[in-house]
This record gives sequence, C-alpha cells and structure tokens, in this order.
Amino acid sequence: MADNKINIKQTTVALCQIAVCAALLCVLSPLTVPTPFGIGFTLQVFVVILTALVLKPVHALTAQLIYTLLGVIGLPVFSGYQSGFGVITSPTGGFIIGFIIASFAVSLLKGKSNARFALARYIAVAVVVGIPCIYLPGIIGFMLVTGRGFWTAFSLVAATFIPIDLAKCALASLIALPVQKAIAKV
Repeated sequence: MADNKINIKQTTVALCQIAVCAALLCVLSPLTVPTPFGIGFTLQVFVVILTALVLKPVHALTAQLIYTLLGVIGLPVFSGYQSGFGVITSPTGGFIIGFIIASFAVSLLKGKSNARFALARYIAVAVVVGIPCIYLPGIIGFMLVTGRGFWTAFSLVAATFIPIDLAKCALASLIALPVQKAIAKV
C-alpha cells in the first residue's frame, strides 16, 4: 500500500512538472524580444532547453508535444502568436520539429544534476546537442519549402541567431540546476 502511495505521488508530481513546462512553452514562445539590430528573437530555444534540462526525457518530450499540439489545434502559442498546422509547414516550421527532437535528446544526454561539473556539462549538451537538433530541421524545412540551398537557408534562418541561442542555452543551464534541486525536495 505504501508503494502505491509513493507511485501516485511521483506520477502526480511528474504530471504537474510536465504541465508547468508546457505552460511555460505556451506563454513564453510567442513573445518576441526586440534587439537594437532590428531582428527580434523569441524565448522558444530558452524554454525548450530549460524544459529538457529540468525534466526526464519522456516528460520533456511530452511537454513539447503538448505545446505543439496546442499550437496545431489553434491556440496562438507559436512565435508571433501564430497557430495552426500551416505554421508547421511554413518556411520556419522545421524549428518546431527541432524543438521536439531537442527536448528529448538534451534531456536524455544531460546526465545527473548533482554530479561534479554539472553546469559545464549542461551547457555543453545544450549547445552541442540542442542547437543542432533545433537548427538542422529548421534549415532543412526552410530549404524544402522555399527551394533555397543550404548556405542561403543557413544565413537567413540560423546564422544571425546562433550567438543569442548560445546565451539562451547558458542561461537555461544556470537556471536548471537550482530548479532541479527544488524539484528534488518535492
């Protein structure tokens, strides 16, 4: 009987974590932060990486799939408050597919938060695994929809954002460690 109570508590906590992360994705992803360079950026990469670092792989994937499904069925949760299946098939829709891949891959490869050098490992996994998992489907999707070549697609949809996304990965890694410690106490 005691094991059943523990399993129910663990399941409830996991569902709440997934729901909070899906909600964060829905609230922060549509927002665009203006820059002095005239190119705004969203917080999608930041929240995807944070979710991946905080949750277990299947939970991170579930949160990302919930967010994507909510956008596809019509809630304005995608970048710029867009929604609908057409966003997935748009020139930048591949990035949404990349978010799904990255959420699982980063979470799977992040390692233990209490291990030595956890912050450095989190940043490395976010950058070395997360960024390519997000950018490659985004670039390929852009190429397929627009008929442009790789280097043109890369320069239009990725090159400008790499420094900003690297900073987002580092910030998500910094925030993930104390969040994980707080979650562990639940």
